[in-house]
Amino acid sequence: MDIKILFYFLCLTFTTFVEGFIENYVVGTPKVICAENDVALDVLTSKPFQGNIFVKGRAKDAPCRQSYSANGTNSYSLPLGKCGMQRLRSANPRGISFSVTVIVSFHPAGFITKNDRAYHIKCFYMEPDEIVTSGIEVSQIPTQELQDSMAMPKCEYFVRSGSPTGSPSTAASVGEVVYHVWECTGTGMGMLVRKCFVTDGDGEDHAVVDQIGCTADSFLLSDIEYEKDLMRAYATSQVFKYADSNQLFFTCQIRLCQKQMGMCDDVTPPKCGPDSTTPTEVTVSSNKTSLFDDETPSSNSTTATSRPRRSLPLPSFRGRRDIEIDVATPEMLVLDRDENEKLPTKSSEFCISKIFFPLFPLILLTVACLSSSLTLLCFKNYCSVPKIVEF
Repeated sequence: MDIKILFYFLCLTFTTFVEGFIENYVVGTPKVICAENDVALDVLTSKPFQGNIFVKGRAKDAPCRQSYSANGTNSYSLPLGKCGMQRLRSANPRGISFSVTVIVSFHPAGFITKNDRAYHIKCFYMEPDEIVTSGIEVSQIPTQELQDSMAMPKCEYFVRSGSPTGSPSTAASVGEVVYHVWECTGTGMGMLVRKCFVTDGDGEDHAVVDQIGCTADSFLLSDIEYEKDLMRAYATSQVFKYADSNQLFFTCQIRLCQKQMGMCDDVTPPKCGPDSTTPTEVTVSSNKTSLFDDETPSSNSTTATSRPRRSLPLPSFRGRRDIEIDVATPEMLVLDRDENEKLPTKSSEFCISKIFFPLFPLILLTVACLSSSLTLLCFKNYCSVPKIVEF
């Protein structure tokens, strides 16, 4: 009797434990907190949370995974730029965005169940426009400054199927032909696609387009072809994948130049091949340290003028300053080729198993012996039957 009670108690405990995370679920929409050095996610659940929160594809990476008990908090934080977090620079509005996909798993062992949720977190950090005080130069004749700024373009990057104008592809099979398409809006400008990388989201980057704008791996991506307006370009590729991953991300840098006064002549389209040359780079020194150091030119000098001066100026097409924008494709799921493809066979052909083939002569001999034995037995029985002779 005691054994039955103990067994019942164990079953009840196990059932309660299982129902605890199976019936649990996320309540409402989690809150995203974009801090100075990290990104945080606050999750509210219907019951005390006893699962795991981790970056997609990094469940076994300790720095990217956090486990929770019933008495703890449900807040998940991740340092900026860690665990495959994607970083993209934007020109309109000007700043840097960080994005990462996070999985909320209710199973303590990390299994994906029906109530688990995936959230694509994005944090955008606007580049600050700091005002630097300056002296005032007094003039007898007041000067009025008139200026106008060109609207900032927007650029997109998609992998399309069928043709450069086909529908965006988020899933494809290895060997399938797809088109990488870059496109920017705006007039009077041209673009150069360069510094393209492919990654599986696990930190393994591979260059496919170099800084000049030429293909860095012709086996993976063809040379980029530009349309006449220099605001749209495409390249062909046969779908590939990493050996141990089924997801791909592509990132590129787009350099924009102004066509007026021939400012795009030495920039785009690039001259690829033996006579290729590196396009002119424009660098501006800066002593400022922040998220934007390697992304945005700044000025650390102060000049006496009649108005405040920005230490981090907005993009301008005056002179020879070009704009650089980072673009990325959505996550692409790559499927393996069907390994079970049937080979064409003739209807008159048949196959014999390798195991059955050595036994085939023995089986034939056994059948022959049985046939002979049956024949002899029948003949013997026939001969032993008494014959009736009629007179």
